[in-house]
Amino acid sequence: MERITTSEPLQLLPSSQPAQPIQSNQPSREQTQRADLKRMKRFATSLFLAMTALFVASLLLEKQYGWLSFVKAFAEAAMVGALADWFAVTALFKHPLGLPIPHTAIIKNQKDRIGESLGNFVERNFLTSAIIASKLQTIDIPQKAAEWLVEPENSEHLAERITTFIPDVLNAMNNDDVQHFIEHNLTERLRAVDIAPITGNLLATLTANNRHQGLLDEALKLAGRLLETNKDIIREKIREESPWYVPGFVDEKLYAKIIAKADETLRDMNKNPDHELRRKFHQATQEFIQNLRTSPEYREKAEALKEEFLQHPTVQQYFSSLWTDVKFRLLADIEKPDSSVRVQIQNGIAKFGEGLLNDEKMRTRMNEWMNNAIISIVESRKNELASLIADTVKRWDGDTMSDRIELQVGRDLQFIRINGTLVGGLVGLVIYCLSLFLR
Repeated sequence: MERITTSEPLQLLPSSQPAQPIQSNQPSREQTQRADLKRMKRFATSLFLAMTALFVASLLLEKQYGWLSFVKAFAEAAMVGALADWFAVTALFKHPLGLPIPHTAIIKNQKDRIGESLGNFVERNFLTSAIIASKLQTIDIPQKAAEWLVEPENSEHLAERITTFIPDVLNAMNNDDVQHFIEHNLTERLRAVDIAPITGNLLATLTANNRHQGLLDEALKLAGRLLETNKDIIREKIREESPWYVPGFVDEKLYAKIIAKADETLRDMNKNPDHELRRKFHQATQEFIQNLRTSPEYREKAEALKEEFLQHPTVQQYFSSLWTDVKFRLLADIEKPDSSVRVQIQNGIAKFGEGLLNDEKMRTRMNEWMNNAIISIVESRKNELASLIADTVKRWDGDTMSDRIELQVGRDLQFIRINGTLVGGLVGLVIYCLSLFLR
C-alpha cells in the first residue's frame, strides 16, 4: 500500500465568511483540489470497471482459451480488492451508496472523539518539555532578531511602522485628561521631593576634595578683572557719596586706599591657600551644607522656595501647555520626510541590534530566559491547548469537516483503491496458482 502523503496544509475549519466570487480567470486552489480529487476517483473507478470487464471476458472465453483462467483469477481478486478498498475509503467520509451501514461516515459521526484524540495526541507527543527544549536549542531567536534589526532596510521599515502608529496613539488620547495627569503627577512628585537634604548632598559632592576652593579661585580672578575694569566707576561713586566739604584730594586718597586694599586682599587669597578668608569660606560652606541636611529651619525655607517656584505663573503656564507642546512637536516632526523622531527610532533599533549581535553573553541569557519561559507556559497550558483543539473540532459542522478533510487528503487516499485493485489481483493470481500446484 502506498504511503499517504500530501504537500498541502490541512484546512479543516470552514470559513464563516460567504464565498466571494472569483474575479480571476485562474481557478482557485479549492477548485483545483476538487478537480484533482474527481480525476483520481474516476481513474480508480475506471480501473475497477476495467477489472470487471476483464473478469466477464475471461469468464466467457475461459472454456475456449484455458489460460484465461489465470486472467479470471487476477480480475476476480482485483474486483474484490477494489470494492473493499472503495468501501474503506468511502466509509471514512460518508455512508457508501447512501446506506446507513454501521461504522461508516466515521469522520462525521466520530467528530468529537476525533477532536479529543487529536488534542490528546498533540499534548502527549508535541507539547512535552523535552521536545520543546530540543527544538528551542536549535533556534537562536536573539541572534536571528539581531541580524534582522541591523539590516538598514529592516530597521528603517520598523521605524516607519512605529512612527506611523504614534499619531494614532497620540490622537486617541484625551488631551485634557493627559494634561491633568501630567500637571497633577509632576507637581505632586516635585512637592514630594525633600529638596533641602538633596541640595545639601549635592553641594557636599561638589565641594569634596576642596573642589569649592577651585570655584573660589575662579571667583577671585573674576573679581580682580571686575575691579580692574570698574575703577573709574568706583572713583565716581566715591566722589558722589563724599560730602561737599571734603576736598577732592581726600576722595582720591580714599579711592586709592580702597583699590589698593581690595587688590591686595585678592592677591593674598590667590597666593595663600590657608588665607583666613578662605578658611571662613570653607567653614561657611560646610555649615551651610550641614544646615541643609539637618536644620528644620533651612528645610522649611527650602520648601517655601520650592512652593513659590511651583506657584509662579510662568511655571504654571509651562505645566499647563507641556502636553500640548510635546504632542504638537511630535506630530509635526513625524510628518516631515526627514523626521528626527523616525531617525532616532531607526538609530536606536539598529544600535540595539548591533549591541545584541556583539554581546554573546546577553544573547545566551535571553535564550535561556525565553526557553524557560516558553517551556513553563506550554507546560502550564498544554491541557488548555489540547482542550482548545477538541472544543474547536466540536464546533465544526460534521459534513463540512468531512468534506474539507476529503478535499485535502482524498486524492492521495484514491491510491489505496488503485493499490487495492492491483495488489488484490496479484494476490488472487498467486492463490490460484498455489491451488493448482497443491491439487
